Amino acid sequence: MLIFGVSNGFAFSYNPDGAFGDRVDPASITLNGQILDPTASYRIVTNSFLADGGDSFSVFTEGTNRSGGGDDLVALIDYLGANSPVAPPGDRIAGI
Repeated sequence: MLIFGVSNGFAFSYNPDGAFGDRVDPASITLNGQILDPTASYRIVTNSFLADGGDSFSVFTEGTNRSGGGDDLVALIDYLGANSPVAPPGDRIAGI
């Protein structure tokens, strides 16, 4: 099972038994308790792998005004090399 980590304050309801493309109720998508407008434009941040449609997140490729940054894997390797040892973070997703 692929688990999509989300930012603090972002929430949605997911129905794994729903039809493909209809598993998330748009009215359940909120940021800091405010329902997001499905017709509005929003800026998101993700890694280059997902931004390019990796792990079947193909909708990210439909984004407009995309802006790339550095290579996220190289940045992680450089960070770990400069800050070793690095303690693992606590669990971000409840129940895992």
